Amino acid sequence: LGGLTAIPTAGLVQILLLMGLIELAWLPASDYSGDYGVGWFGEDIEDPEIKARKLNAELNNGRAAMLAVFGNMVGEASTGQTLAESWGDGAILGISLS
Repeated sequence: LGGLTAIPTAGLVQILLLMGLIELAWLPASDYSGDYGVGWFGEDIEDPEIKARKLNAELNNGRAAMLAVFGNMVGEASTGQTLAESWGDGAILGISLS
C-alpha cells in the first residue's frame, strides 16, 4: 500500500480514467458472449464453429485457472505456508528437505 502513495495523484487519475474507458467503451463487461470483436492476434475468426470452440477453450482454461488458485488458497490456509515456502522445504513433494 505504500507504493500506491508514491504515485502522483495525476498519474492515478490517468490510470483510473484509462481503466474506465477500456471497461466502458472497448471491452464492456456486459458482453457475456466473450466476443469483444478484437479478433485473435489481429485476425477475426470467420468460421463460427472454430470461433465457438476457441471461446469455449478460453472459458475452460479460465475455470481451470480459478480452481488452481483456489487449490493454492486451501493449501496455504491448511498448512500456514505460502506456495513458495512449500516448494522451498519440499513439503509440496511429500518429502522433507529440512
